[in-house]
This record gives sequence, C-alpha cells and structure tokens, in this order.
Amino acid sequence: MTRAALTGLSLAVALAAALPARGQETGTPVFAAPYRAFSSHELGASVSAPSGADLGVEGFYSFSSGRNDFGLRLGVLDRGDGSDVVLGGRFRTRLVSHSQDFPLDVALTLGVGAAFFDGGTVVRVPIGVSLGRRIDSGGSGPSFVPYLQPVLVPTFAGGDSELKLALGLGLDIRFTHRLDLRLSGSLGDLEGFAVSLAWVR
Repeated sequence: MTRAALTGLSLAVALAAALPARGQETGTPVFAAPYRAFSSHELGASVSAPSGADLGVEGFYSFSSGRNDFGLRLGVLDRGDGSDVVLGGRFRTRLVSHSQDFPLDVALTLGVGAAFFDGGTVVRVPIGVSLGRRIDSGGSGPSFVPYLQPVLVPTFAGGDSELKLALGLGLDIRFTHRLDLRLSGSLGDLEGFAVSLAWVR
C-alpha cells in the first residue's frame, strides 16, 4: 500500500470519528470485517440497538463469487411510536492482503438500502473501507477478527440529500467452522451496537 493510500485511510478514520454518523445500508450499526468467514454462503440474524430506535431485528444471507461476496439484509426497526421495514444489499472485495510492509487486510464495501415507514422512505448508499486482521488462538480454538470500518453514507429522504460519516468498530469470533459471533458498534453521534450470529458454509 502506498504512502498516499495510507494517508487517505488515516484521514477517513479521523473524519469519521469526528463527524455525525448514521449506520450502514439499513440504518443499523452492523459492519463488515475485511474478509468473509464463509467459502460458499452464510445465513444469520442480527439484533441491534441503533440510534433513534429501541430495537432492530434483521435476517441476512451472503454468498461468494470468486474473490468477492454479496449480502442481503431484511428486518424491522422498532421506534416506539412505529416500525420501519428495512432492506439492504452489500458488496465486498479485498483490496490489500497483509504483508511485512502493511500489517492489515483491507476490503472495499459498497451498499444500498432503504427504510420504509409510514409517510416516507430513507435511502442510504454506504461506501466503506474495512481494515483488520485475523488472530488465531492455535489448534482448534476460536479465532478473532478485530477491525474498523470508516464509511461514507450518502442519504436521501423526502427529496433532500445529505452526506454522513460513520466509524464502525467490530469483532468477529469464530467458535467452530460453522458458527460465527459478530459484535459491532459505531462511534460519533450514532451510539449503537449490534450482535449477529451466522451459520457459515
């Protein structure tokens, strides 16, 4: 990775930590590690406490295609005085593999999603970079992937548009070859967290 690319990533992280944020494509603080945990596909569920809602419940399905993978999410956000139906899709591709010169794996993520509620729709198009590294405990024990993901989130609602920023922090824990636990949250004005469980193949 070049010095210019490293500088750009550092600036993105600093800006994301300093400015107001919203979540990913469905408006929940669910983020993505720099590489997939599955060879073929995965199926799972997320429970979150996003900013502006009491509870979010989502199901997700992801599948691989060469070095890339794609994910779909569908769920409901309970806002106390009503509920939003949320739908989103995500694309991820590896940009950099760790080396002696750069110790992290890096992936590009692109998404699009919408929240449908009584009287309107909010559309988000997050563009992010995920940086992290897998840590193996040795033998057949669990492995861990701590990561961070600065994300630009163009947001469209009621004919208006706004560019928002988020800094996602996450930890993926693989207990077995079939089961992943994923913890994530976001810094800034979005004070939310999420827990996901995935069955991988």
